Amino acid sequence: MNELDLEFYEAYLDGTLDSKARKDFEARIVNDESFKASFEAYKETSTYLSEKFSDLEDLTALEQSLKTFGNQHFNKKAQTSFKTEIWKYAAAILLLISIGGYFLMNNNQPRYNDFAAQPNISLVQRGDGDPLAKKAENAFNSKSFYEATDYLSELLRNDSKNQELLLYRGIAQVETGDYGNAYKDLDEVASGTSVYINEALWYKALGLLKQKKYDACMLVLVEIPPTADEYNKAQDLLDKL
Repeated sequence: MNELDLEFYEAYLDGTLDSKARKDFEARIVNDESFKASFEAYKETSTYLSEKFSDLEDLTALEQSLKTFGNQHFNKKAQTSFKTEIWKYAAAILLLISIGGYFLMNNNQPRYNDFAAQPNISLVQRGDGDPLAKKAENAFNSKSFYEATDYLSELLRNDSKNQELLLYRGIAQVETGDYGNAYKDLDEVASGTSVYINEALWYKALGLLKQKKYDACMLVLVEIPPTADEYNKAQDLLDKL
């Protein structure tokens, strides 16, 4: 992976290459497996980021997080367009893990249990003594996460948009290995406007860490802004990946 390739990828995806350059690019994809793998990883990252960050404010926040991480691990800062620079850092982070064979710290990746610390939840007050809320609270706090998921699901049937309940069910599902449903809940919270946005991002990142999906974990971690309570933990995990 090099700077020229990254700019070449972006030009190809933007459709700004002339006819000859485009044909040369496509020929290289066919004949160079390493180049093809690198481009596919970059394209996936670019698509993810363009869908996730839709406005200038979101892009600016992402740029700052990526630069903070990138400046710690890369010697050269790219002098390119705003979008390309952001994409470049993200792609570089992804590619270092997925195809580069390069470890930022050492050969030992961090473990889920080193970072996972489930909160003690309190639902009784907000549930006004609801016995179902008490059952959900007790099951979660005693780490009976299968039971907690069932009770939280019952509560959500009557309050389907409750961001707190969705967050806790997402955490419980990460613990039970039900990642698809966990990320569905956590993504809903992270895309909302509640106070639980960054907490949802953190627990999604932990789920990806548990699955050993280190590249995807990094991409979630860099979404957590410096103002978040989870920011220092996110930076610590990034440093260890």
